[in-house]
Amino acid sequence: MNRNTSIATTISAKEFLDLTVQAAIDESHVVLKKVQDIESRFPNNVLGKGLWRSCVDYIDGIGFTLKEVLDHTLKPTPLDVQTWISAALNYITMCENGFELNKMTNSMLPTVTTNLTQLLLNSLAISVVIRGGNNNNTPGFVDWNYSTLLSDLAQEKADVVVAQDGSGDFKTIQEAVDSADSRRQSKRFVIYVKAGVYQEYVFIPKEVSYITVLGDGINKTIITGDRFLGTVNADTLQQTSTFQVWSRGFIARDITFQNTAGAEKHQAVAFLSGSDESAVYRCSIEGYQDTLYTTSYKQFYKECQIFGTVDFIFGNALAVFQDCETYFRTPVPHGGLVITAHGRQNENQSTGYSLQGCKIAAAEDLKPIMDQYKKSFLGRPWFPYARVVYMQSFLDDLVDPKGWLDSEQSDYSGTCYYGEYENNGPGSPTSDRVKWDGYHVITDGKIAEEFTVDNFIEGSNWLPETSVPFTAGLKTLTVEH
Repeated sequence: MNRNTSIATTISAKEFLDLTVQAAIDESHVVLKKVQDIESRFPNNVLGKGLWRSCVDYIDGIGFTLKEVLDHTLKPTPLDVQTWISAALNYITMCENGFELNKMTNSMLPTVTTNLTQLLLNSLAISVVIRGGNNNNTPGFVDWNYSTLLSDLAQEKADVVVAQDGSGDFKTIQEAVDSADSRRQSKRFVIYVKAGVYQEYVFIPKEVSYITVLGDGINKTIITGDRFLGTVNADTLQQTSTFQVWSRGFIARDITFQNTAGAEKHQAVAFLSGSDESAVYRCSIEGYQDTLYTTSYKQFYKECQIFGTVDFIFGNALAVFQDCETYFRTPVPHGGLVITAHGRQNENQSTGYSLQGCKIAAAEDLKPIMDQYKKSFLGRPWFPYARVVYMQSFLDDLVDPKGWLDSEQSDYSGTCYYGEYENNGPGSPTSDRVKWDGYHVITDGKIAEEFTVDNFIEGSNWLPETSVPFTAGLKTLTVEH
């Protein structure tokens, strides 16, 4: 080659991102084989084997998720890409958490996953550059409400019916989910669950997409379990779940999800969602500690009731809770009360919680004895970059004037993002709130708009297809309860 001749190859940022994502996919295959090999060395019925088996599932989930980034038929937005890579990174954290919760030292996992973690961090950083480095990715602010779509949702026809009395196609919900394997994945599969108490553990795998589960109403269609961390078949938080879904596009309506293990059993999940672009509407999610596990991806909860004691909304999802009611239940003696524990571990992750137009209050069992317990808190940072905003919500007097609780593990007060905007009720004054660098009294409506359905989860792009009603922007009036 002539020394005076230079060849310059220019690729776009999107092409560069695709290259780094493919490298991460290739590395995830290498890591998966290593983790499978480690898991195979453990004898059956040993705690370590169960934890490594969960890690196999998580690492497999990384490859599955990253392939969606490269699947141009999905037409992902920049927020989608950032959220999916955030989810891939979170799978490694979930694997680590399993060992930490069981107080087991694991020196092998960091060695196995170091290269994969770095590749994911690189891809995540590039995705932020492509998106523009901000959270407000949608053009313009619109105050819509899709309440007119309620009629469409009510008329949705079931593909299969679940009934305990034998009058349907199946007697259990899991049988109905398993039957969805044979249908076309591009078609939504609707499962109607008749009124009754279903004592079963439901698992919807990542490969079975676009599932809708419809019930007859809160306290009519009830799915219940009582597993807690450390019981048989429950080595990880995931395995304590009464109901868990990992596939995209999940919809639930008019159902009660329960974990009845009780406050004294500590960590016990009622509902786990690792479903991207999922919507849960008019459901009750009932437990104590760790009631609702939102592991990752974009999620929307509308007019739901959520009951718990400690960290009862937790995970690392990008989620909006709109017009929901959160109720503190009676904790263990002298126990604390905290709603959220968000798990954003890297500042480039798109994740966070926004609670808009919600109600924060004591459940009926707690009201008569509230004075016996400590005040309750809106959240505490589970990981360094935890992000939670309450806006236009009603906060009852059981909310501590400090509002937010310090992390027990580390000082994340400077790196977290906690915000409040136009809340009302006796627990809403912000004058005595924590004096953290990461705490913000939001007074600018433009900042608050960043945490709306339209901007935070780009809901106007995908929620209309679910037929679940939503308000896209800020509410024009303060919500009254």
